[in-house]
Amino acid sequence: MSPKPKNAALSRQAESKAKPAAAHAKWFLTVLLVASVAVAIGGILLLKGQRKPAVALSAAQGSSPAAVTGPVRSVLPADQLREALAQGRPALVFMHSTNCQSCIDMMKVVDQVYPEFASQIALVDVDVYDDANGPLLQMLGLRYIPTVVAFNREGKASQNVGAMKADAFRAFVRQRALGG
Repeated sequence: MSPKPKNAALSRQAESKAKPAAAHAKWFLTVLLVASVAVAIGGILLLKGQRKPAVALSAAQGSSPAAVTGPVRSVLPADQLREALAQGRPALVFMHSTNCQSCIDMMKVVDQVYPEFASQIALVDVDVYDDANGPLLQMLGLRYIPTVVAFNREGKASQNVGAMKADAFRAFVRQRALGG
């Protein structure tokens, strides 16, 4: 029997050392993948469990016209409405989504006009896709969006369905919420 060449023995030794290193790298990647999936699932569960805060509209300078802007409040829109009516303050309930074109158009109008009335009228911004707003939407009988419900000082409600131009919205607010 002839002796085996040294090169073959060396390549087998290198191969046997490479196998544990490759197995270790594969194990590490598997652990990393499982940990990443676990973190992603945990993050989704945390975010899903959080309530979305209500947002008051304002005509903030430099704000995106398609986005609702303003200070974040931790109070639900139904509570905001209840509080305004308890104080005898007129209120506008603006029900919309952030992805329908009529709603986006109406958001621009509200951002433009509402500041004129901000000291007199409470604005309650209601995202129809926020589950926490379901009872309020049901109570107000929402059928289509965008819808604005104006409550006067006595709590009498008047509703407008669909987008309005700025002048029409201004007139609606004056007549229905302020009574004049």
